[in-house]
Amino acid sequence: MSPAPTNSLEQVSKVLQPNAAVSTTEKVAVLQAFSATLTENLTFEKSAEILQVAPLGLFYYGFSVEDDQLTAVLCDLISKILQPFNYEQIVSAENKEYLLQGLTHFTPDIRYLSLQQVFKCLAADAFVANMVESEIFPLVLATIAFQDARTASKACELLYRTSATPSGQAAFFGPTCTAMLKQLLQINGVISFRVYDLIIKVATYSDSTFDACESSGLLSVFVKELQSDDLLVKINAIELLNEIATTSAGLSFLEKANLLDNITTILDNPDDSDVVVQLVKCAVIKFLGNLGEKEQIAFEPMSTKYHIMEKIEKCLETSNIEILIVAISTVGLIGSHPSGLKLLSDSLLTTFFSRYETAVGQVKAVYLQSISKMISVRDGTEQVERTTMDIYNRIQGRPSILLSLIKEAKQPEDNIRVASFAVMQAVAYHAWGVQLMAQSNEFMNYILNRSTEHTEQGQNWKYAIIQTLISAPDAARVLNEYYAQLQVYVRQGAHFKILEPAAAVESS
Repeated sequence: MSPAPTNSLEQVSKVLQPNAAVSTTEKVAVLQAFSATLTENLTFEKSAEILQVAPLGLFYYGFSVEDDQLTAVLCDLISKILQPFNYEQIVSAENKEYLLQGLTHFTPDIRYLSLQQVFKCLAADAFVANMVESEIFPLVLATIAFQDARTASKACELLYRTSATPSGQAAFFGPTCTAMLKQLLQINGVISFRVYDLIIKVATYSDSTFDACESSGLLSVFVKELQSDDLLVKINAIELLNEIATTSAGLSFLEKANLLDNITTILDNPDDSDVVVQLVKCAVIKFLGNLGEKEQIAFEPMSTKYHIMEKIEKCLETSNIEILIVAISTVGLIGSHPSGLKLLSDSLLTTFFSRYETAVGQVKAVYLQSISKMISVRDGTEQVERTTMDIYNRIQGRPSILLSLIKEAKQPEDNIRVASFAVMQAVAYHAWGVQLMAQSNEFMNYILNRSTEHTEQGQNWKYAIIQTLISAPDAARVLNEYYAQLQVYVRQGAHFKILEPAAAVESS
């Protein structure tokens, strides 16, 4: 009988031997125990010592087709041991075969482990040059089509990051990569959109990468998808653009490829009753809202050039509820900062509020949410104060706007109640709003009366509104006799309960 292993590393070597009579459960336990002894800052010397006792091949031969836990534990352990290795050491004669084995393996954890090691080439352009000129590069490209989405995304990220280096960029637009990407586009829709996503990201790196993508023919393939008669294909293409459209390079890409004109034209389709048209229109409106929400984007010139406000205004007049809801939300996004608010004031707000008057249920809640975004805008200028007050006055509540908001805040539907409180909070941000609230005895009594609000959500909203009111400039003077009561409310907290004295009943 052989002597028992004297330490955990020897135990690892023993349980991983091909002929070891050890259960999978015991293997997992031994490997986990050893992994726990390894620190994050493992030195190269320590890793080399480990591999002297338990060579890398022993770990790779330990992978189990039948047991995912064993494979996962081994991958984690290998990753820790190889952590101090640079790319040159990873692709050395004694280690490269295991890297290639992993890059062709059908198990996601093993393939992912190998991709993590290839990432080490990013440390130097010389390493990237070595990688793209080796058999590793086409294996990384092929992993875009891997069945596991997490692993495929990791491969795409690696290709994207290598394309930022001189050697990686040359390889990305070289004949091997271009040919393989075009082949991958033919497999199925899921994989083709992984490729498109990668192409768009690389194209937005710089003017030179955009031109290279165009010259390679890769960009034109994507543009054809966006111009496709298949509206569902268009939806996927638009979703991809959402990620990059808010960067300066992304906007440049949209302009150069003439995609904004193509996208906004979709809103001219009058057939809102067609389900597919509805889906595509919603995707386009969301895309425009995504652009309009970003204050750093010069949205007004874009809107003028492509008649965006006019097209969104038509969508506000639709009888299709789904399109209407997305259009209302988009108005709120565009109007959530000063420049967007000005753009709306000069265009579609009349139509927006004319439809609000008859809105009910979910549609009314979305209107109130958008109104709260617009009224919340502040930059200290008189123009924004006037504009936000004008938007507030357009609500036209009866008998007053504040009382109509209170009425909505008492509705049983959560979405309407929350949206109503959000409008009140937005009003409280402004000097004109504090003045209006202070002058309404009904409003102040409602906001101070704890017994009128039984939900935790409502209590929190009331507390937030009161905090905003008393933090306003000159609050003590404007709020007058209510100021002290509001201060007490804040000191007591949102969920303070008044304890009512219990009446003593004498038994007869």
